[in-house]
Amino acid sequence: MVGSTGSASVYGTMSDGRLTYTRIDTETGRRSHGAVVSTAKLGFTPKAMATLNFNTVLVTSTAGQLYRVDVITNNDSLRFETPVHLGGGWTHDLLTYDGSGHLYGIADGTLRRYTIGAAKPNASHITGNTMIDTGFALRTLTSTGPDWLLGTTSAGELLSYRIRGGGDWSRYELRSSTWQTMDNLIAPGGGAFYGHRADGGSVHAYLDILPDNGSGADLTGTGTVDASGWTQTLLSAQPRTAQ
Repeated sequence: MVGSTGSASVYGTMSDGRLTYTRIDTETGRRSHGAVVSTAKLGFTPKAMATLNFNTVLVTSTAGQLYRVDVITNNDSLRFETPVHLGGGWTHDLLTYDGSGHLYGIADGTLRRYTIGAAKPNASHITGNTMIDTGFALRTLTSTGPDWLLGTTSAGELLSYRIRGGGDWSRYELRSSTWQTMDNLIAPGGGAFYGHRADGGSVHAYLDILPDNGSGADLTGTGTVDASGWTQTLLSAQPRTAQ
């Protein structure tokens, strides 16, 4: 075994606005489906994205607008409904969903938390806008569990955060260097997570046996999923699909 059990269900965006879907077997660390690429385009330039569940993705645009994308199928083809506009003011550089009702976003280094009140939320279902704090200068962002975040910095640090509320959080350094090559992190749960390198489009697998202990001592690399071919500009995994 090189990972947890289950799968990573990964949505992505292409530079031209098309959506992709890929599945990774977290036990073997191998890609088991896709990438399936949509024919249709989102109709806007995506900036950040967070997968809520198997057929619902939130995506922001470079114009600061938030959209909900409802996926019809991601099997032999990828088709989705016309994106639903949820509102403006979403200038976040990074988004992630923790699978337990909380959406996190970072805009200009400020981390905010929102409560998602429906599987396919409208604007009224996104509540509880809470400023956690400033100073979150992260290059990537994903969630490893309820109110646990994982990210990298341009200096190469791999950092874990436990979020309790506004002004109440803890920071843990899992690695002090070498992670600056990652431009996307995705985590399906169970301690498994994946890093994408834009240079060559490779994806690499990792396992943090206890992702909520704030320690990097139990973190290991478990192999390369693909050495190239992942040309997506954004990636986001459905949370809590692996154990």
